[in-house]
Amino acid sequence: MAGTWLGRIGHRLLHRDTFEMMLVPAIADLQFELSTRQQPRGRVADYWAVLCAFCGALCFDVWRDLSALRSDADMIAFLTLLQASYYTFMLVLLSGLGTGQISALKVDEAFMARATSYVGAITAACLITSSMCFWPSRRASASDTED
Repeated sequence: MAGTWLGRIGHRLLHRDTFEMMLVPAIADLQFELSTRQQPRGRVADYWAVLCAFCGALCFDVWRDLSALRSDADMIAFLTLLQASYYTFMLVLLSGLGTGQISALKVDEAFMARATSYVGAITAACLITSSMCFWPSRRASASDTED
């Protein structure tokens, strides 16, 4: 049946209510259009419409999840700062700068750019892990909780 693979992907990635309200009607339209049309013309446009519906539903879910994360923003910022400072300190120790060689170090623009990029990458990785700890769980519909 046409669109079943899109349904499986949507079922895994989207919240249940978003899947049922946004993607299921688009897949039903795809199946209806393909069954009533004799020619294969327009198949790409039909699948493109379902893909657009899927992308819209995914953006909708991500936006709702990010809005839910707003209440935990201060804790996420604190954990990110804590992790980034810890890993940056470990990077400084492992690089040999913590052993008294820092006075002999030539600090130029290239060194500062490299150090800033390292700290930025560490901070980005810490932000991702801290955000995933507080990411909202998948919403369940009333029919899921009755089973």
